[in-house]
Amino acid sequence: MPYYDTVTSVLEKKITVPITVWTALRYGTSNAKGRKYIGVFNRSAVGVVITTDNNDTAGISLTTDPHYCRYIRPGGERIFPYSDKVTLYAMSRHATDSARLIVTEECG
Repeated sequence: MPYYDTVTSVLEKKITVPITVWTALRYGTSNAKGRKYIGVFNRSAVGVVITTDNNDTAGISLTTDPHYCRYIRPGGERIFPYSDKVTLYAMSRHATDSARLIVTEECG
């Protein structure tokens, strides 16, 4: 469901996020054109780390600094007011399990 009346279409996709690499959160191979919001719902029993910077190849060092990333607990949801010019990345925070996310891109 769109969050504001300026949203005219919503794209939704299930994404599996591994523990070793950053995964771009988007519906297709690129960010949806005209995106106004992106919602991330963590449907797994493990937490995930969300960032807009995937250059840290070690990954885990970002999780200790809240200025660079956000944490979504199991069953949690976050909505970001990010346009199609910003890409979100996620990584599972569990030692052995991937995370399952539902990602929605709201466009208008």
